[in-house]
Amino acid sequence: MDRKIPIHISFYNDRWEKMISDGMHALGWEPVFLHGEVQLSDIQDSEVLFGMFPPALLAQCPRLRWLQCSFAGVDTYTAPGVFVRPDAILTNASGAYGITISEHMICVLLMMMRRMPEYQALIAQRGWRILGDIRSIYGSTVTVVGMGDIGSNFGRRLKAMGATVRGVRRTLREKPDWADQVYPVERLNEALAGADAVALCLPGTESTRGILGQAQFDAMAPGTYVINVGRGTAIDQQALDRALRSGRLAGAALDVATPEPLPRDHFLWDTPNLLLTPHVSGNMSLPRTCELVIEIFLRNLAHWEKGEPLEHQVDRTQGY
Repeated sequence: MDRKIPIHISFYNDRWEKMISDGMHALGWEPVFLHGEVQLSDIQDSEVLFGMFPPALLAQCPRLRWLQCSFAGVDTYTAPGVFVRPDAILTNASGAYGITISEHMICVLLMMMRRMPEYQALIAQRGWRILGDIRSIYGSTVTVVGMGDIGSNFGRRLKAMGATVRGVRRTLREKPDWADQVYPVERLNEALAGADAVALCLPGTESTRGILGQAQFDAMAPGTYVINVGRGTAIDQQALDRALRSGRLAGAALDVATPEPLPRDHFLWDTPNLLLTPHVSGNMSLPRTCELVIEIFLRNLAHWEKGEPLEHQVDRTQGY
């Protein structure tokens, strides 16, 4: 067996390369750090890969047995034909992003509730006055759609700040301590009704495509806030634009959109009361996120070495 593993990640620096190298060397493996554009010759004969690689190249790697993705969202790797071997294992970095993304969500929710964009616009005009009432997470009701690592981290923070938290998930299991109520996705509209804010933390799959559309915005109470940090495909963006322009929604914060990057002439640039960020809530700008991604890979490499089941395996038919 080849003991070399090609690595292609977006957060290269000496600190992370040393952490990866030390961990792999302790297990008897050798990293091959790939910088720049990946070529087929870099990975064609590899059995194990760590990071992000073009799916079209993976489809030409007949020996590939395991891809450890450095992101949590792996929808680009779940399409038929990406892996040559039907038994190839795909693992993601779920568990590494809950801290940074949930903090981003708290940040944008407070920005909207406390009218920060309006105050920024006022100050830009050298104005100095109080704009009126603001709102608080304390005492509010927030519906969290998607109760994985990101949704759970967000829910725990909301609960600690005094909110009533509703969770929505595909399968009903034991209710976590941070959730006051849990709804199956079939009762989504019921979970939306009366909420002060709705947050989407969903993977990009066919079952989540368009999960928030006109009917769901109509089910929300006037003045609701919407946050999306999952995939842009989860929201009907035209319906969101209408709901914001009509004033039915108080505001929305999107860290994801369709397509990405947004074309310069896309209508969302001009949608009122919309906070847009360029898919940065999870990124690799928080050092702890990088550490967690590497720790997941090294733990899984130790499992691989011992023939044990890997953590965070993705069901490619389900997409997560």
